[in-house]
Amino acid sequence: MKKYLTQWFDKNQLNVKNVYIALFISIVALGCNKHKPEKNQEPLARVYDKYLYVSDIAGLINDETTPEDSARIVSEYIDNWVRQNLILRVAEDNLQSALANINKQAEAYKESLIIYAYERQWLAENLDTIVVEDSIKSYFERNKKDFTLKTDIYQLAYAVSPRSNKTADSIQYWFSRGLEKYRYPIERYCAANCERFSLNTQIWLSEDDLFKLLPYDMYSGGRFRTKSPITYSDTSSRYFVKVEDFHLAGDIGPYDYLKEGIKNIIINKRKKDLLDKTYQDIYTEGLKRDNAEFLKKEQ
Repeated sequence: MKKYLTQWFDKNQLNVKNVYIALFISIVALGCNKHKPEKNQEPLARVYDKYLYVSDIAGLINDETTPEDSARIVSEYIDNWVRQNLILRVAEDNLQSALANINKQAEAYKESLIIYAYERQWLAENLDTIVVEDSIKSYFERNKKDFTLKTDIYQLAYAVSPRSNKTADSIQYWFSRGLEKYRYPIERYCAANCERFSLNTQIWLSEDDLFKLLPYDMYSGGRFRTKSPITYSDTSSRYFVKVEDFHLAGDIGPYDYLKEGIKNIIINKRKKDLLDKTYQDIYTEGLKRDNAEFLKKEQ
């Protein structure tokens, strides 16, 4: 890549020279003291004692980039680099009293990122994420009081038909006669005539889920707390719903609705326990090997 960039600069000397001239004028105008570049290559730009080299922008362009695009990309990058570092220098000069605290915060953030990356790697290699059904059920039974519902939830089938569809009442007829009994004709009809539909009554839907599927006025105020077919119309569509089962806010949620969430709770607890043990082992071993010590001042 470095070789390609060098060849590119050779081929596009005019564009690069224009950039050099602009940079040279701005640098001279600032009256900066020049320092000898540290790398064994020709620099592209300088801001005070910081230099930008070809190797620093090796990932910007490749063999598929046209000369015109290459010139624009490189020119913009160099200009932005100079602009950013000039602003940074002025900011540093005017924040001398706060720099120590900023550096301290940056170092703390860097340490947090390193530890976080280590945790992810360690957990990926050592965490047991297999949770058997019996463990999930046992946790549910022991902690039922923690699983009260915050909103109503429903298992239902629904269909949305264009308002202009004159035969849409067939859906209400089939819903009232029994979803399982008429599943095949409902499915065929809806596939051909409905804007969208779902006959999957195994999935629990919260009111937040319903908001994405149906008009709020259709289900608000507890209107879905019935197993009779429900219809609703607006200016463009007709909506048909058949509730198969529901639980009210404040009830203990059904196990199949909570199962995946409980599994995640168990895994997250394992994560915490594993990390706590790992860090305690690191602490204990570090002290044991004299990698760390508590230093007391002489009285």
